[in-house]
Amino acid sequence: MSKLKRRGSFFILAAAVFWSSGGFFIKYISLDAFGISLWRSSLAAITLYIFYRINFSGVKKLDSREWYSLRTLATAMVYASLLVLFVMATKLTTSANAIFLQYTAPVYVLFFDPIISRTKVKRADIIAVLITIAAMGLFFVGQFETTSVIGNILALISGICFAGYTLLLKHEKTSEAMRWQSVIVGHLIIVVVMLIITLTGNAIVIPKNIEEVGMLCFLGVMQIGVPYALFTKGIPHVRALDALLLSMLEPVLNPVWVYFGVHEAPSEYAIIGGVIILTVVIVRTFYEGRKPAISIPMS
Repeated sequence: MSKLKRRGSFFILAAAVFWSSGGFFIKYISLDAFGISLWRSSLAAITLYIFYRINFSGVKKLDSREWYSLRTLATAMVYASLLVLFVMATKLTTSANAIFLQYTAPVYVLFFDPIISRTKVKRADIIAVLITIAAMGLFFVGQFETTSVIGNILALISGICFAGYTLLLKHEKTSEAMRWQSVIVGHLIIVVVMLIITLTGNAIVIPKNIEEVGMLCFLGVMQIGVPYALFTKGIPHVRALDALLLSMLEPVLNPVWVYFGVHEAPSEYAIIGGVIILTVVIVRTFYEGRKPAISIPMS
């Protein structure tokens, strides 16, 4: 393995570790999903903009129109939706359920990408989707509480948004600058929406102590901002297949941190469903490894 590839792999692994911490902090902090989203996205937008300016510091002129282009805004809206939905799902159901159900996204991409690109849908992709849908059902076994069921549904929708975000990024007219801009704009959209919800009195936004302030700062800077920058720097030096497989460390570690932090254990059925989903994603990704693929930032 070359030095650059080792460096790229390390950056992606580090990003996945930081991403995986989201479940624990979201569970531990007393604020509701709206309050956490407001804080996290405010700090993430600032952090990502700093990295954006550093990354393009040598570029003499950037097209400012890309910031408010239809493509950027559409991508930002989908990205904002997947982030907020994931936070809401994590608050309502177990962290393991939320992250595993969100990670059904690669299967949707494998299935819908040929449809969008007008190529033949493979039988293997159809089988992968059917197996994944069956695995999703395991997350709902024994979930008699309404909040848990709603949380699982929100996690599923977050996975769909995750897939949609990937497909938007994959478009040939989406430039590198637009990928950064869509994430930054997405966080700004979240901030505006959360502020409106706060003004209506339907959000809890005041941390109860300095410890929670520190955790919220970590979520914005280290769980979203820094890892996205690391992932962006690492991806040019590794295959897309390797990047996706390395990123699978996130759904593996996420429920582990939550278990040790707040002693929340996923059900046996959820564990089985999660293993099936991860297996399907890894197997299909392995067989698609010879084809170009897009890499995306996680929740």
